[in-house]
Amino acid sequence: MSDSNRLRISIIKETTYGTTPSSPAMQVLPVTGQSMRDAVGYAQSTIINSDRNVEELVRLSKSAGGQTPIELMFSPTGEAMELLLGAAMCSAETAVYADSSATLAGSNKIITTNAGTGNVSVGDIVYVTSDAGSNAGYYKVAAVDASTVTVEADANFTADSSSVTMTRGARRVNGIVEDSFTIEVARLDVDKAQIFTGCVVSSFDLTVDDEAIVTGSITFASSNSTFQDTDLGTDQFIASASYVDATDHPVLDSLSVPEIRSAGAKFGAKSIGLVVNNNVAPRTELGTLGATSMRQGEFNVTGSVSAYFEDFTEMKAYADNTEGAIWFALIDANDRGYTFSMPTVKFSDAGADVSGSNTDTMVAVTYQATLNSTQACTVRMQRWA
Repeated sequence: MSDSNRLRISIIKETTYGTTPSSPAMQVLPVTGQSMRDAVGYAQSTIINSDRNVEELVRLSKSAGGQTPIELMFSPTGEAMELLLGAAMCSAETAVYADSSATLAGSNKIITTNAGTGNVSVGDIVYVTSDAGSNAGYYKVAAVDASTVTVEADANFTADSSSVTMTRGARRVNGIVEDSFTIEVARLDVDKAQIFTGCVVSSFDLTVDDEAIVTGSITFASSNSTFQDTDLGTDQFIASASYVDATDHPVLDSLSVPEIRSAGAKFGAKSIGLVVNNNVAPRTELGTLGATSMRQGEFNVTGSVSAYFEDFTEMKAYADNTEGAIWFALIDANDRGYTFSMPTVKFSDAGADVSGSNTDTMVAVTYQATLNSTQACTVRMQRWA
């Protein structure tokens, strides 16, 4: 009998789709469960038997896939969580940029830099450190020229010419890169593992609720799987494999949200959710059992936000078909984490229902993000180390 507490899930990026690299350095993925499994497709024979029995069930297809639920935490470059978030975004990461020569003139929302602005783009989230006033914080870039960065902010900066650093977190925008992985689901107490190959991130969802841990799940579409019934070494189920645990970082929670903004204004949300769907589908061929590759479909992003009802702003935006923008930050006690920015969104529903007495009235909004032609993306994800 196997105990859930002896589960280990590890991944390795594939160079060739569906092929596990030799002597793989497996990255252990921090999970809260798993539902990876085979999916076999059958068709019932329609041969008529006079005794009324079914002639045969014919296997026509085999695939695999499932989910790995997670609690979100910061993940360093090359570790499992970072690799899978990158695969969800289908893009490579642009490294972090920091400018320690920045200054703030005050009486405006402009950061001046002697280092130039070639590494900062409209739509980026930047973090400003400053010894003056209340300048420090996360800001969305509204405009860039040769030497200045203008940001969205509730108030003008306080002048500071000596202690300002502007940092742009490592950046990914959604793209067309097709990463695939081998995923090993090992039960260490019974020395057995199921090994899934050709795994592609089909979708990623994230839920941030008040007074709760930040949770999510990663859904995979996979070509095939095999079973390993014997331990090849010390908890080793792929030949010459090594296993590296994830670096220990604080789990992100609702208190890790320093900023949520909608349409440029601070938004006091009770919850926010994000779903990235790559609309992945397997490609199959005659004479081959399992997918030979995966097709990427539309990059589709939806989500929801709830907040205490104060006015009709969101409901009017929905009724008037008004475009907006949403971004939020998730940062741990060590200033590590993520920002997610959707530069163009439309609300797909908005209301302020009342369920009964002795309850707060909440405004509940669902949204869909679309291409922002200026920023050439639907979502911008940044990682803060």
